[in-house]
Amino acid sequence: MRSTKRYYSLQEVGNLLRVPLHQARRWVRLFLSLPPHKTLRIPAEALPLLRRVREGVYIHRLRGEELFRFVQEKTENPTTSPWPDYPLLLSEILMEIDLCLEDMNPPPSI
Repeated sequence: MRSTKRYYSLQEVGNLLRVPLHQARRWVRLFLSLPPHKTLRIPAEALPLLRRVREGVYIHRLRGEELFRFVQEKTENPTTSPWPDYPLLLSEILMEIDLCLEDMNPPPSI
């Protein structure tokens, strides 16, 4: 079952992408045009774009203009990679399990 969240915090995006918080913040500021807020709320629709950024950086080792071209090319011509990103898939599954466990076990009331 997919998560029904519409927005993610920066910490959640970092956990989903398995990158440090400072790296997730940098990618959000570079690749997403979000209004400036004290706390960033990243829309769920932006996660595929950030995954492409992660793929360009960690799998293809791209930087700078090459990374921007790679992300834009993938956005215009979406093709699926023959090799799934298993660590990313596993982290998504674990986050969904944690969300389900939180829903099943509410905190004790005082």
